[in-house]
Amino acid sequence: MSDPAKTSQAISATPADAEGAAPSGRAYAAFEHSWTDRWADTEVAVSYRFAKPSPTHIKRLQSTAARNPAQASRALILDVIHPEDRERFLADADRYPGLVTTMSSALIKAVGLGDLGN
Repeated sequence: MSDPAKTSQAISATPADAEGAAPSGRAYAAFEHSWTDRWADTEVAVSYRFAKPSPTHIKRLQSTAARNPAQASRALILDVIHPEDRERFLADADRYPGLVTTMSSALIKAVGLGDLGN
């Protein structure tokens, strides 16, 4: 049971009618994540829409991740995020830098790459 003194905060939300194809014709899927911001004592929930990463996106991520994993993850996200969610994601990532890794991990797992224990 949650503490009634805690408040819930959604720093970004996907518009209800925003699922599906964008004007560009690309299909997008919503990815949600929530956690407790222990410093602000609030529950945080975010949702962004992403297009499916192509094999080229994944190959670029894999080839650049060894040198700079954070930059490779950020590049993947910015390549496939819905244009209307981009600025909100960037603002949220400034506040919560772990979002970049969390969302890129969700994206690569969604296309079949997973943690193989290596």
